[in-house]
Amino acid sequence: MPRRKSTDAPIGTVIADRLEEMERSQPWLARKANCSVNTISFIIKGRFRPSDNLIGRIASVLLIDPAILAEARKKGDYNGYRNK
Repeated sequence: MPRRKSTDAPIGTVIADRLEEMERSQPWLARKANCSVNTISFIIKGRFRPSDNLIGRIASVLLIDPAILAEARKKGDYNGYRNK
């Protein structure tokens, strides 16, 4: 089973929990969502605010409603971090 990553970001918690449920890893998600492992890691840690497009790709791979990720993104504090 993949190792659980710590997160302070609401969107990171949703993604990490879903990856754990699916018994998948961050590198797997990155490959399927066509982005870097660092991007996934930074999203989970709350250091990167994903675009609507990337949220859609991640949600599709994780088989969840993109609105769940979009709502979690709104709750995050991305002050001082990159916004893509």
